[in-house]
Amino acid sequence: DWATQVLPDIRKSRLARLIFLLTILSASFGVLPILHASLGGALAMILTRCVNILQAARAIDSRVLMLVGTAFALGYALETTQGAHYVATQMVALVDGYNPQIILGSLFLLVAIMTNILSNSATAILFTPIALNLAEQASIDAEITTLTVLFAANCSFATPIAYQTNLLVMGPGNYTFLDFCRFGIPLTLLLWVSYTLIIPFLL
Repeated sequence: DWATQVLPDIRKSRLARLIFLLTILSASFGVLPILHASLGGALAMILTRCVNILQAARAIDSRVLMLVGTAFALGYALETTQGAHYVATQMVALVDGYNPQIILGSLFLLVAIMTNILSNSATAILFTPIALNLAEQASIDAEITTLTVLFAANCSFATPIAYQTNLLVMGPGNYTFLDFCRFGIPLTLLLWVSYTLIIPFLL
């Protein structure tokens, strides 16, 4: 009584846990895409009155919406102006003539950086033909350059805009942009160094 905040209704806690579990499992096992599973879970929470419309509306983080909008704009600008392609071709020209380990290590680092600015799928699409061209010029197995792009494009955890699940946890976890950078950048560098050291065993 006389509370200034809406208190959660714990009578629906078991149902809410079940909906949450089904949402996670349906996305994990590929029954539904993660976007559809998340929307379905949110809708089920409202329909079963685990949360009401007002609570659901208050849970929407305006920072995440702004971040999504600016991320789309940045990615579109880089693709439309050929800025990302320019950076990639300049990198290829820069490492031309070096040994395969340096070339592949440089490619991994560049793709890992770009995937945190664009997205993993856009980066993979952009860099796959570049990697194939690089393999032909440097006489490297095309499968290895393609795998380099594949692994590096999945290093999408240094920024919240890199992958959709990063944005999903940003609001509820009360994370900031710097939180992702603080933990994501060292992890990306660790994977880059590890992959670069393993490259000679793949060649």
